[in-house]
Amino acid sequence: MISAKTKQLGIIGYPVEHSFSPKMHNFIAPYVGDDYVYSAWEVKPGNVKDAIAGIRALGIRGVNVTAPHKTAVMPYLDEVTDAAKKLGSVNTIVNDNGILRGHNTDADGFYSAITANGITVKNAKILVLGAGGVVKPTLTRLIWENPKEITVLNRTKSKAAALAGALRADTGFDVKTELSALDFDIVINTTSAGMKPQEDALPIDAIAELDDLDFINGNTAVVDMIYNPDETLFLREAKRRGAKTMNGLGMLIYQGLIAYELFTGTRLPRDMADIVKREVFGR
Repeated sequence: MISAKTKQLGIIGYPVEHSFSPKMHNFIAPYVGDDYVYSAWEVKPGNVKDAIAGIRALGIRGVNVTAPHKTAVMPYLDEVTDAAKKLGSVNTIVNDNGILRGHNTDADGFYSAITANGITVKNAKILVLGAGGVVKPTLTRLIWENPKEITVLNRTKSKAAALAGALRADTGFDVKTELSALDFDIVINTTSAGMKPQEDALPIDAIAELDDLDFINGNTAVVDMIYNPDETLFLREAKRRGAKTMNGLGMLIYQGLIAYELFTGTRLPRDMADIVKREVFGR
């Protein structure tokens, strides 16, 4: 039961009403016996500085950050972890007695999710479809695990080239933006193709270099960052070709568990991801 002693957590973004984070965190807190409540606050882009000041003023213990604010919040924080600086974005802010520290749990959440699904990054050949804001921190984290090669394809080639240049500058890893061979161990969709109202779209529809999905087979792991719907057209087609498939729900859960431990100091049960997946999301 919420009382005057209940500590506040939440998420800021614009828009934010679609977020599953309140549902997840408000299950975890009572499950482990913590006195926290988690809310969602819509913050328009022009109000980011005031929102960060509000975290301090109201004594809010922790806040997750979603699009489009993951970079915009960084100048207003007292500290940003080295990892978040290298990844270039913050999705978790912890308030330690008025000192606001920025963390990034997205990248570790994604990596935890794929490894939990038996997908190995080391020495893998990886194809990434799309070059949006989530891609740089995700690929930076994967580069730390020594993949063999990474290719990024995007509708706007200059955006893929800019991403590759930034990753080369930050990590020393040469990301390809042109196809040399259609031979990949892991294929990751980071675009919105497959989400409502694009349920009948494939991520390759906007990419001139790819005419079909015949390069996907039983030796391919296919990851879609979308988690609503559970199975996009892309994942259905990959599964039909024998691929191991995974949607974005695991990333959402694992990044949330890492953030919850940062907020509260509570060490969650090792099987918490499975519990949340079953009890919160019915999967």
